[in-house]
Amino acid sequence: MVAGLAVGGLTMGVLAVPAVAGAATAKAGSTLTVPWSPGSVPTSTFPFYSAAQCTTTNIDYWNLEVRPGYWFGLGASVSLIESLSPLNTPTIATTGANTTATFTTKGWHWSNGSSTTTMTAKDIAFFLNMDKAQKGQGANAFCGYAPGFGVPDQINSVSYPHGLAGNEVQIVFAGHASKLWLLYNELSQIVPLNQAWDTTGSGDAGCATEAFSAVKTDGTDTCTAVFNYLSGLQINNALWSWSDGPYREQSAQYASGAPDGNDVQVANAAYSGPVKAHAVKTIVYKPYSTVGAEIADLQSNKLDLGYADPSDVSKSPGPGKAGHNLLPHMTNYHTVGSTLFGVFYYMFNFDNAHSTYQTSGPLPTWAKLANLQYFRAAMQESENQAFVIAHVENGYGIQTFSAIPTYPKNSNNKGVVNSYAYSATKGKALMHAHGWNTSVFPDVCAATNCGGPGTLSIARGQKAQIQLLVPSGDPAVTSQTNDEDTYIKNASGIQVQATFEPANTVQGACFGGAAAWELCGYGGWIYAPDYYPSGEVLFAAGSSSNSGGYSSTEMNTLIHQTTTSGSLALNAKDATYHTSFAQWTVTDVPFLWQPTPASFAEVVNSLRGEQPPNPLDNFNPEYITTI
Repeated sequence: MVAGLAVGGLTMGVLAVPAVAGAATAKAGSTLTVPWSPGSVPTSTFPFYSAAQCTTTNIDYWNLEVRPGYWFGLGASVSLIESLSPLNTPTIATTGANTTATFTTKGWHWSNGSSTTTMTAKDIAFFLNMDKAQKGQGANAFCGYAPGFGVPDQINSVSYPHGLAGNEVQIVFAGHASKLWLLYNELSQIVPLNQAWDTTGSGDAGCATEAFSAVKTDGTDTCTAVFNYLSGLQINNALWSWSDGPYREQSAQYASGAPDGNDVQVANAAYSGPVKAHAVKTIVYKPYSTVGAEIADLQSNKLDLGYADPSDVSKSPGPGKAGHNLLPHMTNYHTVGSTLFGVFYYMFNFDNAHSTYQTSGPLPTWAKLANLQYFRAAMQESENQAFVIAHVENGYGIQTFSAIPTYPKNSNNKGVVNSYAYSATKGKALMHAHGWNTSVFPDVCAATNCGGPGTLSIARGQKAQIQLLVPSGDPAVTSQTNDEDTYIKNASGIQVQATFEPANTVQGACFGGAAAWELCGYGGWIYAPDYYPSGEVLFAAGSSSNSGGYSSTEMNTLIHQTTTSGSLALNAKDATYHTSFAQWTVTDVPFLWQPTPASFAEVVNSLRGEQPPNPLDNFNPEYITTI
């Protein structure tokens, strides 16, 4: 699955739903009933997932229907699972100044329930051409797009040795690329696209048959017209019934003109992969506005798996483990613990041309503050993550301070130091050192200039305030937000003013630019489809998932090192620069780092045959053998 995206929900339990392979009640039949996270429902089923739609809710749903070219993660593994991939493992070779990747399709079948077609190189051409056409289209670019990196920007040429009707694809990339990075972060993004989708309403539009070199990136290309048409279709449109995965969409309901999350998927009898749907022939999804409503359905045995508030189970025994239920009427369920190979954070809006939302005219004070490293640092060292994990998340969390996950344990974060560990006093001291009066709340600028030069100048009398946009509906998220705002207030004097909105509203603002935002607390990033944590999608200026527009010359240079020099470059020092990529993600505070979930799910006791929870958040209900 791909979830390299912002994740809905901030704390344990909320994220556990797709992290569990599946569950079933002790009942006759073959229907699995599962909940969506509070306020979050699929808003798109177009498998070319743009930055505006790049959330785990959407992608978990898509990936049961349309498999990415390369599937990573199964059970405890985060590695490539070739048997679940519709593309054969590529051959990657460096010759002269270029790196060439060659791979073939396996000839898997597409099906819409009544017709079948065979996957060919043309389905890959469709994706590559679409990806190139959309790269300059802001929130409508592919969510894995990073300017100057990999697909499509480093592609010198694409060829199909046996024609588009054949099965072979050869891509020549400019420069010497790390093989690990090229497979795990670039080729992993390719999603074969069915030819039925190459349309603008009538007939074949011709996106897939364009020469890659001829595809235009100014918004006038045929592929952009196809993208715009498909993006306007409802998620229950008949075109979306085409599937090469283990399930197909049967229905998706609407309320007041918007998807309401009452969705149904059925087994795809034509699935070509190695594991066909066993017991689970139908998946019924249910939406909830609050955790309490979902828990009530668990207690009434109306769900086959679900989530609970961290306070509803006993204290975490450790990462990847879960305590026992404390709620009444839960004897039909047991808890399953999981960890995520990812990091959580609040995103700053740097209010520039790369931000999803940009103000007009001179930068407002909040934007000037977001652009000042000392301000971000003062906020970070005022974050008491240990308290939040212990008292809000009941132990179900891991402290996060860089872009490299600290758990599951991995060599990529070796030597990374937390420069801004929590302090009750250092935040105010840092603000005071930059001219702020910290004896009042919020801090008030007492100097002629409390900011930087030119456009970042902050005049005397300005207040240290920033608005935080957070999903509503989860009491743990609300408690965490309020506690953190209090700690930031007391330790730095900065006022964080939280606004709670439904998760889909927050998604639309932060990732689609549908509304104003300053600091976004939507969730975090699971390393998928960029499974190697090199950072170009999150931190390179102009990357489609860099929603706040973070830009740093030093960061860009360090990221380039990680894409060419292999995994050691993540924590090794560049010869020109004083730090490593991983350490710079601490030092420059590109995000306000938050505890990362070590979550749990509620699973019905009768379940048999499921895969263990996966750190990449994969959902594989086809493995379940007994309901």
